[in-house]
Amino acid sequence: MKLLLLISVLLIISTCYASPHHKKKSPRPNQTNPRNATANRLSFKQPTLCDPTVVQYSGYLEVGENEHYFFWFFESRQNPETAPLTMWLNGGPGVSSMTGLFEEVGACQLNAAGTDAIYNEAGSWNKVSNLLFLDQPVGAGFSYGNKKINSTEEAKTRVYEFLQLFYEALPKYRNNPFHLFGESYAGHFIPAIASYILEKNQAPDLPMDQHINIESIGIGNGITDALVQVQYAENMACYSSYGPVLAEKDCHEMRRNTPICVNLLQRCDDQGTVEDCNQATAYCSKHVENIFYRSGRNIYDIRALSTGNAGTKYNRFLNTRAIRKKIGAKTPFHRAPPDVHRNFYNNGDYARNFAPDVANCLNNGLRVLLFAGDADYRFNWYGIHGWAQVFDFNGSEEYRQQILLPWMIDGQEVGQVQSGANLTFVRVYGAGHKVAYYKPKEALQMFTNHINHLPM
Repeated sequence: MKLLLLISVLLIISTCYASPHHKKKSPRPNQTNPRNATANRLSFKQPTLCDPTVVQYSGYLEVGENEHYFFWFFESRQNPETAPLTMWLNGGPGVSSMTGLFEEVGACQLNAAGTDAIYNEAGSWNKVSNLLFLDQPVGAGFSYGNKKINSTEEAKTRVYEFLQLFYEALPKYRNNPFHLFGESYAGHFIPAIASYILEKNQAPDLPMDQHINIESIGIGNGITDALVQVQYAENMACYSSYGPVLAEKDCHEMRRNTPICVNLLQRCDDQGTVEDCNQATAYCSKHVENIFYRSGRNIYDIRALSTGNAGTKYNRFLNTRAIRKKIGAKTPFHRAPPDVHRNFYNNGDYARNFAPDVANCLNNGLRVLLFAGDADYRFNWYGIHGWAQVFDFNGSEEYRQQILLPWMIDGQEVGQVQSGANLTFVRVYGAGHKVAYYKPKEALQMFTNHINHLPM
């Protein structure tokens, strides 16, 4: 009773309500048999920004003591009661998932003046799925608190606890298929979180109402196995389909230094110490990956100059007091706080290999989608396709026997695809690091096919 009264009060004081044009009544967050602590850990609004035709919730769940995690949820435009629930995470580590919401797969985009949030008609994934965007870890975006998270291992437990609290507050979505998607450093986060969900799901003492119905994961231009992926840095910088961007002497330097980098990363894998992993990260960054900067090109889009900046226009909009009030944000917006990034890197997290977690997902029946814009250097498509070719899981031989085939949409070849044994890799032509930013139509079609179990 105490919980229901609190939630009712929160709804009354919310400054925004569901659109009057919405044909159904907005459901209130509630639960049966709630945990007693949840009432004191929930704070939200019901904004009508971007897509007023659907139910939205935005605000905070307190995951730990003084750990306030900001989320923004959009119902699906199609059958939200049965549509999948997809959580999107950006990378960094520490990049706000409002990036995904405003510039990639979400319902929002800014008008030309940058003064108003309008619907992302070309590519919002809420056309086919309920969407949940989470700022994590603490410090990213609007999330705040006094707990410093400095590893993927720590972050995964916070995301799991957040999901349990979210489902407690909105139990109507718990039985919907759950998909976990993200990009870039989420190549660490996504496999670790999914593997942790599977571990918790398999615990014999887990209450039935805490089971998470996870079905698949998706990673866009992600860093998952640095040891394999770094070996393709030279290939992308010097021999890609977009032509070389480095002088031959720079290519030779990358080639000469790569074996040393690989040996250091192997030691990180074998020993697992912070010192070993930090040494590998420092050497590989300076003597292999960062040689690319001599090109003057953008690491996220090899076709653009380094001064180019795809996206990130929403910062000022989200930092206006009026918008923060509408969405229940309690702090200024920090798109990519450097201290979060630094904490992870100083703890050796970057160099660690999360391909075994992907294997665990596949071995437990989850479907895995790896996709990559082929103009991205940072975590380029050669490296992603490369690590997918060499890691072992129950169906790895079946996958390796397949080849890259044309990926067609409306009679046009828009990329390449390789698929087998629940693992699919998609190369997206002409896209940089943030695939959906460059190719919204193709990204939406890819996602729609994936969640509907349709071949690419």
